[in-house]
Formats: sequence, structure tokens, C-alpha cells
Amino acid sequence: MSKTRNVAEILEAVSAGALDLGENYVQEMVEKHDELADRALPQQPQWHFIGHLQRNKVRHIVHFCHLVHSVDSVRLIKELDKRAEQHQRRQPILLQLDLAQEETKFGAPEEELPALVEAAGEAANLDWQGLMCMAPFSDNPEDARPYYARLRELRDELDDQGVASGHLRHLSMGMTSDYRVAIEEGASLVRIGQAIFGARDYH
Repeated sequence: MSKTRNVAEILEAVSAGALDLGENYVQEMVEKHDELADRALPQQPQWHFIGHLQRNKVRHIVHFCHLVHSVDSVRLIKELDKRAEQHQRRQPILLQLDLAQEETKFGAPEEELPALVEAAGEAANLDWQGLMCMAPFSDNPEDARPYYARLRELRDELDDQGVASGHLRHLSMGMTSDYRVAIEEGASLVRIGQAIFGARDYH
């Protein structure tokens, strides 16, 4: 995660080989993408959108975003599909579930997963690649395990139902504090910005 990090910090990370960058806010990601795109880098990073994505902001990122992790409604799927078609590209996405049912977290309830799967499968301009969730914050990494295990179980249930493996190749879960647990439960994508950049200064 490169959110809240300035371009100088990001360039240092990119030069060290960190080429997958995650952002939570559309404007921040667009500004950083545009500034780095203007630089003669040996290799441009891939941008991952992790935060809550409003439908009216899809148009700002769909032409360059490598992967949208946080797709949590049928309406958002349809908007992404429409905008991706306008740019003549297939937009990779993950379906985000709120397994912890926290009021402060985004993501679809587990019972809405079948509707999301159907809509994502029908979207001609989207490349649905898997599932995403966030666990409640805790000082104990093991507290996150039930949520990560459940996401893996849901992926396996979809596999048993005959969903194509290309739609199930990623589980995006885990942060710096609990990524080891997430990997043990099957994570293929982890969000470890603080492990790379150090603790954030929120002041």
C-alpha cells in the first residue's frame, strides 16, 4: 500500500523493485499515476485500487488501474463494465465481501455473493479474478484467521459449483500485521505497505 506516501518515497520503493502499488483514494491514485507516468522509469508500476470505489469516480481510474480489489455491488460492476468498454479494455476486478459485518468497513454481505458472481460473469469488459476481504483490526494476527479462512472456503465453494478457475485465482487479504496468517489461509495478494515504507505518520 502506497497510500499517504509521497512520490519521492514511492520512487524509492519502485527503484527497489516494488512495482505493485495500492491506493485507497481515487484522486490520490490518479495524481501519483500521472506524475510517475511522466517519468522515464525502467518499468512503470501497476496500480491497485483497494478503497471504497464510488460509481461516479470509476471513469477516473478505469483506463489504467491494474486491479480493482473493492467491487462490492452489482451497480458498481455495471458501471465498471460500461467504462471499460469505452476505453476498449478489460478491467480486472476482485469481489469484496464484508465477512466481519463491521459498520465502518465496505464490502458486500456474504449472502450477496451469488448476485455479484452472476453480474461479474456476464460483464463482457471485466476480468473477474477472485475475492477480497478485510479483517477487523487487532493486535493479535490470529484474530483475523477466521475471516481469511472463510474467504478461502467461499472460493472453494465457488470452485465446487463449477465457476471457472480464472475467476478464482486470487484471494486478496492480509496486511502487514497479519499477512503470515493470510498466506497460510491461501492469500495470493497481501497489502503490506507499512512493512515496505515503515509506519505511517498520521499527523
